[in-house]
Amino acid sequence: MIKLALRNIFRNGRRTVLTGMSICFAVMIVIYLWSLVMGILEGSFNYSILSDYGHIKITDAGYVKREKMMPVSCNIPSWADIAAAASKDPEAVLYSGRIKFGVLLENKGSTKPALGIGVDPEREKPFLDLSEKVFNGKLISPDAPEINIGHALAQELGLKVGDEITLVTQTQYNSITAMNLKVAGLISFGIATVDKKVFYLPLVKAQELLDMPGAVTEILLMTKDKETARATAARIQAGLDKKDPGALKARAWQDQMKFYPWLKLTRRIYAFIYAIVLILASFTILNTMFMAALERTKEIGMMKALGMKNKEIVLLVICEAAIIGVIASFIGAILGALISYYLSVYGIDFSAAFEKVDMNVAVPYVYKALFRWSYVVTGFLFGVFFSTLAALPPALRAAKMEPTEALHES
Repeated sequence: MIKLALRNIFRNGRRTVLTGMSICFAVMIVIYLWSLVMGILEGSFNYSILSDYGHIKITDAGYVKREKMMPVSCNIPSWADIAAAASKDPEAVLYSGRIKFGVLLENKGSTKPALGIGVDPEREKPFLDLSEKVFNGKLISPDAPEINIGHALAQELGLKVGDEITLVTQTQYNSITAMNLKVAGLISFGIATVDKKVFYLPLVKAQELLDMPGAVTEILLMTKDKETARATAARIQAGLDKKDPGALKARAWQDQMKFYPWLKLTRRIYAFIYAIVLILASFTILNTMFMAALERTKEIGMMKALGMKNKEIVLLVICEAAIIGVIASFIGAILGALISYYLSVYGIDFSAAFEKVDMNVAVPYVYKALFRWSYVVTGFLFGVFFSTLAALPPALRAAKMEPTEALHES
């Protein structure tokens, strides 16, 4: 049966190649697009988790209501004790304290509003690991009067490594305060909004600047499994309420991300589009199999006259489609995997497009794909499945032909 199917496939090489190319192209495109879209979504998600939400965030209850304003007056005193107690939960693995505050940067008469983030560089390694983001200069030291500033923000202010800059802001008691800090290094996150608006300084210097000794505005915790964050947050909240009911709030990342429902919806929509593309490609092989059945009417009639059964006719046509589908889908999967892997390493650079765009969301300069062998295998299997399924209607038509009518067909 397979030998006969192979003979029929190579009988009309041009038609077979065109059909195979359409399947190959469809499989390649869906693997490439699936990897790229998932990479963009996963990249945005991971950055949001590590930079803003953690798996769980602990803040003052009043801070939650005014989070966009970043009120430093709503802080967590003696945060280290609270974080250490919360991290004793069996699911919690890491924690870090931060202070986020609005500030006016001034350099030689040029001023720029920015977002300052006070961090402990050592504790931040499992989160943002700023050392990997520094491309000019060095990482801030835990106690030194220095900052790491986004390269785009530094460019706007005319700053370079070694320059001194003045920070002007308000303390937690609403009094004006200022501090001169040295630019230790320029950082790049590859995200337009961050590189244009954010700088990092040692946590102790932020506490000194804002008159917040031993306090932070938020505690970020990471758990063993991000999907268990809600249950873990509930346990931590219960522990916090025992000490001071209602004073602090522990929130899982699902309850902080406003775009989380849209993220899930986007994945479902793309999965649907993924299937639609393959279904459309299957119509090509459907047309090819119908044409093959028409062109081989007399041949099929002869095979039936010689005793070939309807089941064997159906099996023959489906076998032809399956062979084309396997070969074309395999080639398409390899090409898709190569493109996806390349994009997962180098990505697509849109820095020129975002250079003069001021956006309020974290949009990366470079979009990288998420390479997963599971995407490649899924694309291959879908290609084979739809190719074989599309051959079923022409196979049934061929089986219904009467031998006498088929032999007299011109």
